[in-house]
Amino acid sequence: MRAAIYGRVSTEMQTETSVNEQLRRCRQYAELKEWEVIEEFSDVGSGMNTERPGFTELMNRVNDWDVVIAYKLDRFHRSSANAQLWAKQLDAAGKNFVALDYDIDTTSVHGRLIYTILTALAEMEVELTRERTKMGLQGVKNEGRWVGKPPYGYDSVYALTGDDSDKGLLSIKPEEAEVVKMIFEMREQEESFTAIAEALITAGILTKSGKRSWSNATIRDILNRGDFYRGHYYDLENVRQSYSWEAIL
Repeated sequence: MRAAIYGRVSTEMQTETSVNEQLRRCRQYAELKEWEVIEEFSDVGSGMNTERPGFTELMNRVNDWDVVIAYKLDRFHRSSANAQLWAKQLDAAGKNFVALDYDIDTTSVHGRLIYTILTALAEMEVELTRERTKMGLQGVKNEGRWVGKPPYGYDSVYALTGDDSDKGLLSIKPEEAEVVKMIFEMREQEESFTAIAEALITAGILTKSGKRSWSNATIRDILNRGDFYRGHYYDLENVRQSYSWEAIL
């Protein structure tokens, strides 16, 4: 089997011996497996950067080798997302890789199992981080504060005052508030989303982003926020609460 070897150090402050030692240990592994080493590649730079010269050359010559060896998995990529994408690309091309630190060798069933487990753990951590972020945002919402850009009809108090204590607080924007009321009144009269949008366009009323064109989706989103425009939200225990700012409806 034809093997390529890859080594990387993060900065020039790390000694040349460091990358040479990585390459030496990889050569030992190749000799143990009786693989032919066809080339060695190395880089100085962050593993977060995918445009490394040595790594780029390694991948440009992917047809010359069957397996690539690195002393540590993070020598290939520091980002788990980049590493997973790269591994999938190798698999699609019928290539394998070895990371000595985790005993990953995708030429063997055992090595593939270890990589699958590590990938699953990495993906789980991503999901956990995403869930923690969502819970954090939900927690802010359930404290009666708005997260994100102010919805149509309101301005951000923080944008006006610059005071951190005002983050998430809203104040009514009178001209937009009147439009919100009109939208709900037209809907109560059983006007369609299209009819409401056309009425706003004809009246020359601008959207929150200053556009002259209103879409059905924008009208629907406003109407779906009935509780919000009436000044209410539900906390984590599903108890109806009231915002501290004035309601439009």
